[in-house]
Amino acid sequence: MSGAKGPSKGASAEQQRGPHGERSVTLRMDGFAWEAIEQQCDGLGVSVEDFIAFSALYYLADIDSGRVSRQIARSPYPGTS
Repeated sequence: MSGAKGPSKGASAEQQRGPHGERSVTLRMDGFAWEAIEQQCDGLGVSVEDFIAFSALYYLADIDSGRVSRQIARSPYPGTS
């Protein structure tokens, strides 16, 4: 993830696909979030890329349970955008 550049912002879904229908995203995090993910990866003995991919699949598998948020906040701070 670090140093890798993803597709340009205006790229179509077809242009974003890799050779096997894979797609990539760029994930930006603050220091605390990144450090927490690295610690988890170290403890589990997995790469950050595998951990993030698993996390996305885990979220998607649980999406109909009603436990996850359906609305994406524009800002983590109430009252700001």
